[in-house]
Parts: sequence; structure tokens; C-alpha cells
Amino acid sequence: MTKTVRAPGLRPLSFLLVALSLSIGWGIRGNFGHEYGAMIPGALAGIAACLLSGREDWRERVAYFGMFGALGWAFGASISYMQVISYTHSGHAPSQLYGFFGLFVIGFLWAGMGGAGTALPAVADRDRLTELFRPLIWVFAFWAVLKLGEVPAVMAYRHYVWGEDPNAFDKSGHRQESPFYWFDADWMQALLAVAAMLAFDLWDRRREPQRVVLLLPFALVGSTAGHFAFVALRAAGLTENLAAYLVHPQGDTTKFSADNLLTNWPQFLSDFPNAIGALIGLILGLTAYFKVYGKFRSGSSLYLHMALGWLISFLIMPVILSNAFAEYGGFRMTPPRSDDWAGICGVMAGMLIYVFRNGLAPVGYASLVSAFVGGIAFPGIACLKLIMVWPGNPYRLNPDRLSPSPSADIEAAWAHWQGANWHSFLEQSYGFVNGIGIALAMGLLATRAPRLADSDVSRATRRWTQVFAASFVLVLLTYLNLVKNVVVWTNEGVKPVQATMKAPLFDSIELSAAAWFNLTYALIAAVVVLLLARHLVRPIALIPRPSLGKCQLFYLVFMWTMIIGNFERALNGFNEQRLLTEWIIIVNGLICTAMVLTLPRDEDTCDVSPLRRWSASVGRAVGVGIVASIIAIFAQFGAVRVLYGDRFAGHAGRDGKGQTRFGEDAEWKIRPNLRRGEHQ
Repeated sequence: MTKTVRAPGLRPLSFLLVALSLSIGWGIRGNFGHEYGAMIPGALAGIAACLLSGREDWRERVAYFGMFGALGWAFGASISYMQVISYTHSGHAPSQLYGFFGLFVIGFLWAGMGGAGTALPAVADRDRLTELFRPLIWVFAFWAVLKLGEVPAVMAYRHYVWGEDPNAFDKSGHRQESPFYWFDADWMQALLAVAAMLAFDLWDRRREPQRVVLLLPFALVGSTAGHFAFVALRAAGLTENLAAYLVHPQGDTTKFSADNLLTNWPQFLSDFPNAIGALIGLILGLTAYFKVYGKFRSGSSLYLHMALGWLISFLIMPVILSNAFAEYGGFRMTPPRSDDWAGICGVMAGMLIYVFRNGLAPVGYASLVSAFVGGIAFPGIACLKLIMVWPGNPYRLNPDRLSPSPSADIEAAWAHWQGANWHSFLEQSYGFVNGIGIALAMGLLATRAPRLADSDVSRATRRWTQVFAASFVLVLLTYLNLVKNVVVWTNEGVKPVQATMKAPLFDSIELSAAAWFNLTYALIAAVVVLLLARHLVRPIALIPRPSLGKCQLFYLVFMWTMIIGNFERALNGFNEQRLLTEWIIIVNGLICTAMVLTLPRDEDTCDVSPLRRWSASVGRAVGVGIVASIIAIFAQFGAVRVLYGDRFAGHAGRDGKGQTRFGEDAEWKIRPNLRRGEHQ
């Protein structure tokens, strides 16, 4: 007999499992970093929420939950946040309040996009969901070209345009020396995503050649008109006035020469000023053409909304509005660090506009619920960390750093506590609370979103997308992160693995460790994809027939692959501080293994009462979220001020000192990014 459970996903243990899943992934993310690392917690939490939902229609889509959950959580990882955390430790009250608010914004955007990605497979019908894959592959292809071609393009530009040694370019430590550097942000990725969607639209309309060929006249007329408009403005003497308003140096010109400072525009524009008018005209011509003839079918409109949102938001906030806030370092969150936060604001705005306009309101609801939880959680966990490091804190007890310290005995008694890996504590704890947000959003969605009635015909549509989604998580996602281990293994300081190795029996074949790793992973990918494709035709006995069993197997294989790979990465130079990360992750992994195999049951079903209108629920979520966020931010700020006053708290900052957003010692004033030198 089937037992009906009102909301399996809203049980306390369900919250715990999703929260631990995201916490494990977040702890691992801290070691691998950036967008690739952030996809790990997204995939784990998406799979966990799916299998705990009590919804069979969701469990049949588990691979989609893993992939889109991973992609959703990847966006926020482009945002720079370490300096914002440092503001909260600084002891400088304006910078601290700003820091807590900044962490709220970052957490809101990160979790908001993560919630949207996780919720999408739960809401979209199969045809709409699977048609998203074709334009997505186009975006991936354009990004792959950028990945392979960016450095060669920079080197060629430096050689042929600047007449400099192309080999002197350092993509990491001197990346601002690229002619395409723009606030250390991912503007080229956003621009190429737009280009990919325009190219996809042309390809999708290839049976309308009479309209496709009109692209060239629109582009030519636009660029020509733009060029002559620029010439006219220059003849009227207006271009210098526009430049004075739109261009300003990024730093304090009383401390640094303006000639040595970067501006709020990429350097290549100043190399070809006469082409600016034609470039703007070309953009306007293309905009007019695609406005008239563009169809943007197969879900490409979603990606276009997000990419255009990135570019528009980025241009408005740090680029143009910074002119009005020049005395505060511009309209920038964390100068001189990256301003990807502005782009992600636009990505989230574009996503919300699209889903609310296109019958996907539950996705927007889940996004906003998880966004407010994540927004409150990030500064909240930063505050908790500061409370935890209060006892025996040497910066609090001896703010003048006297030697010998008058509180040496107290400091010595708490030295082991103070020496713990508190940043990992912050990472894993923040991941845990983000998991609560996903569990809440998806648990509520499970009871309110209509059941997905996929017919046999729709299930047969684009079946390759199931293989693609599963392979994305099990092969591509694991590879993109684990391949980074090779650099650690071949590090000259420890070097447990040879930098190059000869093939067995054939000494004429010698490959680098990275090449052997890539070759091995290529073989793994081929076997996994082949077996998954084979399973669609003739089921493999090892893969369970019940959807719950598939969910459990999918979750455990991915989780333990990443846990073991993360442990292997940390073995070089492993010490007791790593126990708070790797050991805790393994323990949590064991707990999750037991829970994922015992908590969800086939006989549990979710009682669904579909909402016809989501506006009231969205309004309540936003209203409660805003009030709770304001109270939380000021409470967190107040708690830290009570505990530390004007004293630097340590455990963040630079060179043993706090970092501030405002005042004479603000980071943007004393350490701007110069045209030549180390990137800050």
C-alpha cells in the first residue's frame, strides 16, 4: 500500500541531507575554486533534492537536476568575495557595514542563480527542457574557442600592436596587461554567449535564406552610419567632452600618475579610437536586424536574456556609474578586484524576466527563496566565524602588536583554536545553510508545482540529452576539477608524480603527466558515454530500474569521485589544519551515504496542490526576505562591533592588517592595479 506523505522534501532529515550535500561540495569547491568548483555542490544538492522530493516525475529527470543545478551554482563563483570578507574583519565601521551588505549581495546572487538552475528541471516540460541543450552546446563551443584562443590573441596583439615581447605576458599575475582586460571581469564570455545565440539563430533560420542574407546590409549600414556620426562629433569638438565624462582612471590620482592607472574601459579601445563609432554602429545595426528577424527558438532566448543582462548591467554599474562615485573608487563592490558581481546582477535579472514572462514562474519563486536564504547566510556565517575566533584572539587582545605581548599566556592557551582552518569552517558552514535554502525552495516547489506529465512520445524526444546530462556530471564536471590535481602532484616542492613518463615497454613514447591524465580521462569518458547510450537501447543490469535507485547510484558515484579526488589533491603537504576540511568532508560523506540509501523510499509520494498564480507567493517571499535581510545585516554588524570595536579581528586582511573600502587606506587608493606590475 502506498503511503502518501504531505511533503517528503520538507522533513527535517531531508533538509539535513541536502544541506550536508551542498556543504560537502562547498568544502571541495574551496580547494578547486571558481566556476568549475562551484558546480560540485550544485550537482550534489540538485540530485539530493530530486531524490528526496517524493515525486516520481522528478526522479526520472535526475540527470537534468544534476547538470542544471551545477550550471546554476557556477555563475556566482565568478564573483570576488575574499576582500569583502576582509572588510567585515577590518575594525573600520563603514567598511564593516559595507562588507556585510556586500556579502549579502554576493550570497543573494550566488544562491539565486543556484536555485533557478536546480528548479528548472522540476518545472519545464520535457520538450522545453531538452530543447535548451542545442543552444547551450553552441555557448560551450564558443567558450572553448575563447579558452584556447585568448592567450594567443593577447600575445599576437601585444606583438603586432604594442610592439612588445609576446612571451612576457602572464595571464595570472599580470593579467591587467592584456589589451582585453576590463575590471578583471568575464565580459568576453558574456559577449561570446551573445554571439553564440546570434549564430544559433541564424543557423536555426537557415531555411529562410532571403532573411538571413539581410544581416550584411544591416551591419554595413550600421557601421557606416556609426563611423560618420563619430566623425561629425569629432569635427564638432564633442568627442573630447564625451571622453572626459565617460573615461576616468581607476585609482587615486593624488598618489599615482593617471598615466599608470587603468581606466574604466579596456585598453584596446584607446588603441583604435577612430573605430569606436563604426563598432557602436555595427552593434546597433545587428541589434536592429535581430530585433526584426530574430526568432531565438529552442530556449536560446533564455541564454540571450542572461548574456545581454550581464553586459547591460556591467556597462551601467561599474563602467558608467563609476563616474559619479569616483571619490569612493567608483560604483564597484571591491576595487581593485573583479566586478563580475555587476554582470551576475544582470544575469539574474535577465533570468527572472524570462521565466516570469514565459510561464516558468515557479523557477523564479525557487530562485528568490534560495537567494534570500543565501544572502542572509553569507554575512551570517562570516559573523559566526568572527564570534568563534573571539576567544584568545591575539589581534583583539594585543591590537598594537606589542612584543612581548601582555596577553601572551591567554594567546598561548588558545593558539591551537586560533590556528584552525577557519576559512574552511566558513566555506562548509555557508554551504550547509545554502543547502537549507535549496531544500526549502525545492520542498515547497514539490508541493505546489504541477506534475510533469511526460508522454511516451515526449520521453523519446531528444533522448541523447539524458546521456549528455549524466556525462556532463560524471565525466566533464569531474574532469574539469580533477585535472587541476596534476599541477599539485608534479609540484617541484613535493613532486610525488614525475613531470613526464614513458609508456610501458616503449621508451620512444614519453608524455607529460597531464597528457597521461587527459588520455586516461578520455578513455573513461568514451566508456561512460558508450555505456549510457547503450543503456537507453538495452538496459544494463547494474543500473537499477526504479528511478529512486538510479538517483542513489548517480549521487553516490559522483559524490565519492569528488571526495576521493579532493583528498588526493590535499595529500601533498597534508597537516592537521586539513582535518577540518578533508576529514570533515569524508565524515559528512559517510553520513550522506547512509542517509541517501535509507531516507527516501519508493512508497513515499508527495501530495501536490498546484498553484495557478504565483504572484502572491513570490510577493510574500520578497517581502519577508527584504525585512529579514535588513534585520540580519544590522544585527550581524552590531554583534561584530560589540565584540571587537575598532580592532582588527585577524583571520583575513593583508600583511597582518585589515582591508577597508573607505578612508585614506582604502584598498583602491593604496593598491590600485597599474598598467604594468603585479595584479592586486
